[in-house]
Amino acid sequence: MNESEMMNQMIQVKKMYKQLSIEHWVKYEVFTWQWWLGVACVVIPLLLWWKLVDRRRILEITAFGFMVNILATFLDVMGSELLLWNYTLRILPQIPLLFPVDFILVPIIYMIIYQRYLAWKQFLLASTIVTLALAFVIEPLAVYIKQYQLISWHYSYSFAIYILIVILAKLFADKLLSVRGDSK
Repeated sequence: MNESEMMNQMIQVKKMYKQLSIEHWVKYEVFTWQWWLGVACVVIPLLLWWKLVDRRRILEITAFGFMVNILATFLDVMGSELLLWNYTLRILPQIPLLFPVDFILVPIIYMIIYQRYLAWKQFLLASTIVTLALAFVIEPLAVYIKQYQLISWHYSYSFAIYILIVILAKLFADKLLSVRGDSK
């Protein structure tokens, strides 16, 4: 098979996947209690964050959150593509499965911690406690209710990944603050 034929075959497989994906969403996902939970996991954290965010530090906190989002999404896409895990429920068939987790839940949880704990020691302690809950309580619960499927993954790996994400995001935010301070 030459390159052009292989590319055409890949496109056909994607078309078939797209059709099956929409069919699955309509028949088995939309309006289930798990789907409504997914919708709530988008709307409620956003409203909560807007109510709790320190408006004086909103740009700094949001920059930290965007870094958490970027890192979590990058790692989540890699893990999904490598078939380490799979998300089994989507809010909309066109939106990636990881949207509620990587774009909303994880960044907002860690933005609240970042806002509350300025010093590294307290930030790391609070982040570690939350990370333990995410990796060893929330993820197993997501597996139990069939929103998340482990393929070649262990919860302890998630713990390490979450910690790495928040450390890198805080380093990034601290660097932004120091650059901003230098420019004043």
